[in-house]
Amino acid sequence: MPLSLFHGRQFSGGMAAQLMHGLLCGLFFMTWTLYLQQGLGMSPVHAAIAFVLLSVGELAGATIAAKSAGRFARRLPRTGALITIAAMAGYGLQTAAGQADVNLLGTAAPVVLIGFGLGMVGGPLADLSLAKVLHENAGSASGLFNTAMHLGIALGTALTALVFFATTDGSPDAALNRDAFLTVPWWVGSLLAVMWALMFCLPRQATTPAD
Repeated sequence: MPLSLFHGRQFSGGMAAQLMHGLLCGLFFMTWTLYLQQGLGMSPVHAAIAFVLLSVGELAGATIAAKSAGRFARRLPRTGALITIAAMAGYGLQTAAGQADVNLLGTAAPVVLIGFGLGMVGGPLADLSLAKVLHENAGSASGLFNTAMHLGIALGTALTALVFFATTDGSPDAALNRDAFLTVPWWVGSLLAVMWALMFCLPRQATTPAD
C-alpha cells in the first residue's frame, strides 16, 4: 500500500466519506430490518418489499448519476447526501408520530427518496475519489476504497448494539423495538452530514492525471 496515496486531499477525504457511507448503511439496514418486523409486525415478505422500494429509488439515483457522466462533479454526490438527509429526517418524524400505525404504503415516499439519494452518492464518490490517483497506484487505491466501505458496514453493524440493542436487550416486544429505532434516523442523518462535509475534499471536476 503506497502511503503517498493519502497525501492527496481528494483521496483521503473520499476514503473518509466512503467509510461514513458504509457506517450508515451498516447501522440503518440492520436496525431497519428489525424495526419493520419486530416493531411494526410486518411479515418478511412486506419487509422485503420495503427494501425493494428503497432499491428502486437507489437504481433511479444511480442511473441519473451515470448519465450525468461527471458533468456536475462533486455537486452530484453532495446533492444526493442532502436528499438522503431530508428523506431520513422525514422518515424519522413520520416514525415518531405514527409509532405503531406506520405502514408500508405511508412510508413509501421517504423510503424511495432515501434510496434515490444514496444512489446518487455511490458511483460519483468513487470516481471523484480516485480521479487524481496515478495509474500505477490505481489497483491499491481501488482496493483501499472498497475496504473502507466494508469496514464501515462492519463498524455500523457493531454500533447497532449501542443504538438499538441497548434499548431492546434483544426483546421481541414491539413497543421496545419501535422506541429503539426512533433514534436511528438521527444517527444516520448525522453520519450523512459528516459525509457531505467530507465531500468538499473531492475535486471540483472529475479529471484524471492523464487529462
